[in-house]
Amino acid sequence: MSAKAHIAFVDEELATFKDSLKRYQEQTQAWYAQRADDFSRLRDLPSLTGMERVIKIGDSQKSVGMTDGDFNSNVARCPMKGPLLIESKFESVYDIPIGDIDVDIVDVDTGATSTVKLDAQGKARWADGVPGKYYQIRVHSKVTPAQIDALFSSYDGLTGELEKFLRNKWEGPAGYRQQWSSLSLSGTALAVGSGILEGGWEAIKGVWDGISLVFEILNNPAKFGDELGEGALRLIEVAKQTPEVMKKAMLLASDEAALFLMMRCALIWLASLPPMQTAEDYARMTTAAAMGVVIDIVVAIVLTLVAEGSGVIYLAARVKKYGEIIFKAVIGFVESVFAIINGFMGYVAKYIPVAVRGMAAPMKKGAVELRIDAKKNARLVAGKTGDDASKQATTPTGNSAEPAARTCTDKCPVSMVTGEELLTLNDGQLDGLLPFEWTRLYRTSAVEVDCGLGYGWSHALAHRLEIKGNEVIWTDHENRSTPFPRPSKQRPTITNSLSRAAIYLGSDPNELIVAQAGQRPSFYHFQLRNDGAPLVAISDSYGNRLHITRDGRGQIRRLENGASRCLLLRYDDRRIIALDYQRFQPADTLEQCWTTVQTLVSYKYDAQHRLVEATNAAGETERYRYNEQHVIVERQLAGGASFFWDWENEGKLARCTRHWASFSQMQARYAWDDKGSVTVTNADGSKETYTHDDKARLTSKTDPDGAQHRKAYNEKGQLIAEQDPLGAVTEYRYDEDGLLIAVIPPEEEAVIYEHINGFVSDVHRGEASWKYRRNQQGDITQQTDPDGNITDYHYSDQGRLIHIAHPDGSLHSLAWNKLGQLVEECLPDDSLLQYTYDELGRQVSRQDEHGAITHYQWDAVGRLLQTTLPTGATRAWSYNAYGKVTAERDELGRITRYEYADDLHLISRRLNPDGSE
Repeated sequence: MSAKAHIAFVDEELATFKDSLKRYQEQTQAWYAQRADDFSRLRDLPSLTGMERVIKIGDSQKSVGMTDGDFNSNVARCPMKGPLLIESKFESVYDIPIGDIDVDIVDVDTGATSTVKLDAQGKARWADGVPGKYYQIRVHSKVTPAQIDALFSSYDGLTGELEKFLRNKWEGPAGYRQQWSSLSLSGTALAVGSGILEGGWEAIKGVWDGISLVFEILNNPAKFGDELGEGALRLIEVAKQTPEVMKKAMLLASDEAALFLMMRCALIWLASLPPMQTAEDYARMTTAAAMGVVIDIVVAIVLTLVAEGSGVIYLAARVKKYGEIIFKAVIGFVESVFAIINGFMGYVAKYIPVAVRGMAAPMKKGAVELRIDAKKNARLVAGKTGDDASKQATTPTGNSAEPAARTCTDKCPVSMVTGEELLTLNDGQLDGLLPFEWTRLYRTSAVEVDCGLGYGWSHALAHRLEIKGNEVIWTDHENRSTPFPRPSKQRPTITNSLSRAAIYLGSDPNELIVAQAGQRPSFYHFQLRNDGAPLVAISDSYGNRLHITRDGRGQIRRLENGASRCLLLRYDDRRIIALDYQRFQPADTLEQCWTTVQTLVSYKYDAQHRLVEATNAAGETERYRYNEQHVIVERQLAGGASFFWDWENEGKLARCTRHWASFSQMQARYAWDDKGSVTVTNADGSKETYTHDDKARLTSKTDPDGAQHRKAYNEKGQLIAEQDPLGAVTEYRYDEDGLLIAVIPPEEEAVIYEHINGFVSDVHRGEASWKYRRNQQGDITQQTDPDGNITDYHYSDQGRLIHIAHPDGSLHSLAWNKLGQLVEECLPDDSLLQYTYDELGRQVSRQDEHGAITHYQWDAVGRLLQTTLPTGATRAWSYNAYGKVTAERDELGRITRYEYADDLHLISRRLNPDGSE
């Protein structure tokens, strides 16, 4: 980033500083405007100023948030003698009272309410109760929008003062801006400085993880004796002698809004510092380090509020590691901002009625006790970012359909949604940085469609894009069609959340890219031409790409991985008859450069152009038979076992009514209704029932024992609740972008998720939190467990994991070749492992840390045939056509044999080397 661009960047940050809390104010008011019984019972989602109230009764506790309108909780029992005593204080090692607040005492039987006011020490005595009767104790149960507005007006004042401070530093003849204007530093130094604010809200989100530190120090200063030195003694003295001062500091430490403003102010100030003064320190300050400095600044300001000098002592222990110049600058900043914050503390009277809300419960030494801590309540939300046009993908018959892997199926498999066969097979793969699986799928509803493998079949490269005016229809490799509005400069990216896909404009004006959601998202690149929009490439989030070349008829000829490997598709007319794995070697012509290493699979067709045989590299053949409308009626495996189908209706509308096999274990009958339900009768007479809605989502399932499972979904097709057979309900919550933000089990604590750029950044469960930093592709670069242990991950430009830095300081390193194969591994104990591979990408040797080498041999379809140990001894295996081991020879030459029932996968007999069974 140039100096000019950096100036513009800081100018923009200053211009928007005044609106920092605007979104939050609107959000908070919106929540208060709701009916009480609509409020979140989960965990203050979203709140800005709420503190956590810990309500204790003996060994139990209950957390209550500022938006919990119904206040269901434990109750207090009025003493048999004497008044009911009520106390309010912070969750702290020391007794820091919160006084001058109203408390409602509610009769649990009649609902009659009495109100008492706690004194300055946070105490009250209520003598009007009936001895032995139970009451709810509610603190500020009614907070009005007017009180919220009054609080935010205080924040407006603080915002204005902080902005004034920043502008005084930035503007003017001797301001930082002028010094930046005269700058001509290297791009590297400037990039480090600008990185401090990169990501805007996301950077603030990262800082937010540290706000609990402030409260923890105030809660127990002695615990931080190493960082605070004599400052810890000062804080302890204040807590004991002048709790009113500590109360104000603890309120500030629990106020996420005020801390947010201070942190944002500190970030802008840090980014605006003139590099000519701090260039050396900047050069070694990463963005993560800058976040740490900001947290330390805020901690120091709050500590200074309690005991003068304690903040400087804390900074001396924490910030000096970043350089003397940065340290001196930070001290000056803290002193300046402290004056602003000190004047702001009059806002406490407005803050308490909003923040200190909750339920109290008995009893400690005869008193109802309300303890308050500063558990994080706010969840940063950038607002809806997607342009979503949701429509469910459909089959060739127009029925809604999920991907085959997400479809509820039975047996071989038959779809429990549509009744069609969904047979998915893998015939080979292309290795490389972006591995590719050559799969094919038979779908009964596609019996009128021929994608090159005969009617009903599709394959992994059978993606098509059809432009119909302002609509784009994407037909995927499973013959499912997904509609999108056509992207434009005004709408460059459009999602379809129901179908878990998106479409957007490419860098080339004639390129459209379709993204398919998944653990590793795939991007399909289509080139708009006069004669259509063919698939030209497949890529991943790291830019690894598979290139597609076509023949003169427009048929896919090769899929190349850019690392001298490809898959060649061979044709007879328009049907694929073989798939070859090829390697590139220099030759006279381009075609001669590609030599076949192995034919992975070959296909045969009947006179009606239907696929009837598929033979793998080992010569094992699977066969298929169809009725006159291309609906499958038999599949014979290479080992001889067969599967059969009976159907109702005709052609693409066929639904399976009976499915059985040549072996007795498998048989089922299916009875369909017109309401989305099917009843399955198994071979043993047991029955199961499946019901789906019109979007192909499972809504209920009845097990053979009668147990029922139920599911509910939102309009985007996302699961929002599921009920188990015992009636227990698990709920799921999502944000406006459809990201999962909470899982609420029936009894255990909720799991809360936070996101940055669509990826999970934080996971919370009770008091435990897991934090994740990620790169732009979404891979984890750092993870922190609830105990604070940090593990770092580093990736190559191609997305391969190359380093793992463990919490104990040990390092695990990995090295990869251009095909994405792991060739060397240095373990945390410095052991070195090395690997080699054959032309088909199969590991053929492994050298351990002592230099000993183990060799591996494979058959044509990737089954391990023999292992040669470093001693020269060997182990060997043989297989049947189902890939099951039929014989195993050990290092001493002893052979163990295995036999299988019906020549399938279940072992029926084992013959040991000595002849025993």
